[in-house]
Amino acid sequence: MERTPISNEYQDIIYASAGNELLGEIDVEEKVMGHIRGISDRKRSFSLSLKTMNKTTAIASMLALFLMISVTAYAASEYIQIRNSEGVVKVQHVAPNDSAGVASYDKYAAQIDTLAKPGELIAYLVNNKAGTEGLVTELQFKYKEQRIGAYSDFLKEIKRTDAPMLPALASGYAFKYGVINPNHPTTDADKKSSLYKETLRDLTAQANQEKGSSNIFMKAIPWSEPGWISAIYSKDNAFIGISATIMHGGKVFVEQEPENQADKIVVAGTEVIYNKVVKKEVSYDYLNWYNEKQDAYYTLTSYGDKILTKEQLLQLAGELLK
Repeated sequence: MERTPISNEYQDIIYASAGNELLGEIDVEEKVMGHIRGISDRKRSFSLSLKTMNKTTAIASMLALFLMISVTAYAASEYIQIRNSEGVVKVQHVAPNDSAGVASYDKYAAQIDTLAKPGELIAYLVNNKAGTEGLVTELQFKYKEQRIGAYSDFLKEIKRTDAPMLPALASGYAFKYGVINPNHPTTDADKKSSLYKETLRDLTAQANQEKGSSNIFMKAIPWSEPGWISAIYSKDNAFIGISATIMHGGKVFVEQEPENQADKIVVAGTEVIYNKVVKKEVSYDYLNWYNEKQDAYYTLTSYGDKILTKEQLLQLAGELLK
């Protein structure tokens, strides 16, 4: 979950097949989705990638904080919005922005991912050319994902980070593993903190000492503020995914595609967006909603051998919203 320009390796949210193709396992990493504009104010963007998994199903859905939510041919003034109790728009659907493009993936972040330990947040400086004159003067960050397999350990991490609570069971599906990603210290206020300044000073000194012998200088830093949380639940070969992006006062922008549909439905007093994606090669659905108390943007998905119906998804959302 980098607060950086949108990166590549976006792979159209969820891939699925009407036949019995092997699907991709949802594995959230630090690659940014190209169809999400991110959160304003905090200027945050988020990431995902897919890996191979032997699950035959007609649909798979994704867990990342942000999904590309689509509606059918709305006029600009009719794009879906979710507002908080003060009337401020927190979730805004927008037209696709082809000009935004996809930035090249940070090769140094990939390098750090191979060196870091699971659960580590790495601050790093990059030297773009020989000599310290090419040293980037702002820290960049990379988190090495850590899957937590025991719910008791996941609960401890939720309490440590004050992340939104996710249940041990979801509609009879048992907890399989959870992930909590850190909020990266890259706002103007963060850059004035003692931790940021000290880390920048240490890495700059390291770069000057090594006199251009390396292109990257890195250091693991402590973290306690969550940026994103998710959990996978399983019942035999069927799965449910629940994720929440902590928005930290920001606003979600979600791009819409004309071939997809979205409906706003009130569930347990909360506006929930039911998303139905129907394309020639794929068909799937999922839910999103905004939790004002937590200032978090939720995604609920179902995939595997048994897919929850629209009614079942809405019923589960109602249980989570109580």
